[in-house]
Amino acid sequence: MPTINQLVRQGRQTAVTKSKSPAL
Repeated sequence: MPTINQLVRQGRQTAVTKSKSPAL
């Protein structure tokens, strides 16, 4: 899943992890 990895590298790790973790 390169999309999630790219978003995390952009600096949205906190927002992405909390939004994608439960979704996955």
